[in-house]
Amino acid sequence: MRQKLGWTEKDPERGKLDVEAARNRNQWTFTKRGHRTEDWETVQPSVADWENLLEVLERKYQRRRCAWRDVEQVQQELEKAKTLEWPT
Repeated sequence: MRQKLGWTEKDPERGKLDVEAARNRNQWTFTKRGHRTEDWETVQPSVADWENLLEVLERKYQRRRCAWRDVEQVQQELEKAKTLEWPT
């Protein structure tokens, strides 16, 4: 089953961005676009992207719109992303 979730974020360079996370089987892909007329561009997810996705999934789980295993999977991916991120 393919599941798409979206939200908006602000980028200092590009302004408002539409972000979409899509799950196909157990793989998540993140895409972003700046304006409705622009094409979606696939991006490597950052820790902030994983955190936003986790927030969206937790809200959906409270309304019984997604399974707990989806929340757990994103929590694991977030932990991986945090360990792989370089310290600044």
